[in-house]
Amino acid sequence: MTTSARPRLCLLPGLDGTGRLYAPLEDALSADADIEVLAYDSTRFHDYPALADALAPALERHRDVVLVTESFAGPLGVLLAHRYPERIRALVMAASFVRPPLPLSGAAAALLQRLPAVAPPLFALEHLLAGSGLPPPLRAEFEAIVATLPFQVMRQRALAALRVDVTRELASLQMPLLYLQARRDRLVWPRAGREVLRWARTAHHAVVDAPHFLFQMAPIPAATEIRRLLDRLHGDARP
Repeated sequence: MTTSARPRLCLLPGLDGTGRLYAPLEDALSADADIEVLAYDSTRFHDYPALADALAPALERHRDVVLVTESFAGPLGVLLAHRYPERIRALVMAASFVRPPLPLSGAAAALLQRLPAVAPPLFALEHLLAGSGLPPPLRAEFEAIVATLPFQVMRQRALAALRVDVTRELASLQMPLLYLQARRDRLVWPRAGREVLRWARTAHHAVVDAPHFLFQMAPIPAATEIRRLLDRLHGDARP
């Protein structure tokens, strides 16, 4: 990373794919980096390799990118970092995974596939993802996203997450990796983070006191850890 230019952060959204829930993190980091959110097509399902193909043109415009991922997007970030090691300078994974994140993920996938195409109650989703509750502006954004995103797309993305395995690609990465674990995560269990650390060659680990919506509910501590990563990269770039 050059010392004269601001770092570039490319943010990959979670299951919703919109990036609209990244506003708190963007506000916390806007003074430190140029930020670009790489949203996904929310009208149809793409598996992880197809999503990587769809995002390739955006990444091919840049070099020295720090790729920031949350939850569902972690395996996607690994695939892109594996594909573009000359363009991606570092990878951040928050509340994420590289293999199925739940115990008995196969059984969970089979159950999810049989459930009727009806979204869970909003309050249950919010409790699972945000714990005690989202601030009102974020709750309104969350409600709008859930109301417009086809449930079948969400279900297919969840099934992809329950079946993914990118450990081979992760093990090949040479770039720095920051794994942010949400201390109060009800969705992605701590063993998912331990697997990332076991397979990654160069990983830093930090625990943030937050629910699964780590970037939304604890943007300042998350930004502090990302800023430390940027400082390390800046130091590595000095002659």
